[in-house]
Amino acid sequence: MSGAELEQALAALLPAQVAFAVQDPRAQAVGLYPDEAAAVARAVPKRRREFAAGRRAARAALARLGQAPAPIPSAPSRAPLWPRGFVGSISHCDDLCLAVCARSDDILSLGCDIEARAPLPEGLWDAITTAKERDWLRRCDALLPIDVFSAKEAAFKALYPITQKMLGFQDLSLSPQGAGRVCAELHTAAGACASGARVPLLSARLKAHILFVSILTAPP
Repeated sequence: MSGAELEQALAALLPAQVAFAVQDPRAQAVGLYPDEAAAVARAVPKRRREFAAGRRAARAALARLGQAPAPIPSAPSRAPLWPRGFVGSISHCDDLCLAVCARSDDILSLGCDIEARAPLPEGLWDAITTAKERDWLRRCDALLPIDVFSAKEAAFKALYPITQKMLGFQDLSLSPQGAGRVCAELHTAAGACASGARVPLLSARLKAHILFVSILTAPP
């Protein structure tokens, strides 16, 4: 899949308040500010390329909202620290990288995840899925275990700025909403979110990839 195809999918999926940009994580690790470069100075080359692509995509997405270029450092959790007044999320797989962002006056939090459409090793199923999820996955032709993984990753990213808690795969469960759509439900209280809080997810099923985005306008 090309970056142009991903951009078309994002344009169709996202509301007007959410800006996005796409980069190639296989390109050279250029365009980093000194503090950003220092954060990955000891990383392997692949990680440096992915990190740089994410920052380039983030700055391009912010530019669509009128934000001048600025460093996007990393928190101790490794989450991007967005400029004041903005929220966002970054994701990459081997061949694509994207960033989504919005003004914090419009959107409370964002989470995105892109994955190659490949089978998960069966040994990981129990760690990633709940018993209820495994039951409906066996009966569902539209969703695969990799969809569960990707959807939960997007939900984790959207929830973290609100909860300040690193959640595990068993802390969330997905429920199908029809037409391949899903919603994530929180099973443990975290920050401002009570147990039972529901996290909406948008998705695009692409030829070789899957994409999930969570857009929160208020604490779930």
